[in-house]
Amino acid sequence: MPHACDLVDRHIAAFNAGDVEELLADFAESATWVTGDYTVPEGGLREFFTGAMQSLRPRLRLRRIIDGGSSIAVEMREDWSHQSEAKSAGLVAIFDLADGQIARATIYREGSADA
Repeated sequence: MPHACDLVDRHIAAFNAGDVEELLADFAESATWVTGDYTVPEGGLREFFTGAMQSLRPRLRLRRIIDGGSSIAVEMREDWSHQSEAKSAGLVAIFDLADGQIARATIYREGSADA
């Protein structure tokens, strides 16, 4: 199983670079992503991340990692732009791991999960 810090560092670096292929490398093919009331279904992560990277141009800043073995909690700050307006929010991502990959990501964002 990958070390939690290594996995999170790769995730943030790929996310900030807008590199969808590298971002998906640590996700299981059947992985789901839940944020607010929205769930990205199995097999939908490529489309979801590609759209977000193009329209919102998000960036993450790490605050801390809590390694729970098969689950990792990551506190971050996210900055993005929506309709030319700069936005920022704190968030916590819970990554549930299976076979060394992210099987499910659940995102809790301060305020609204809407852009």
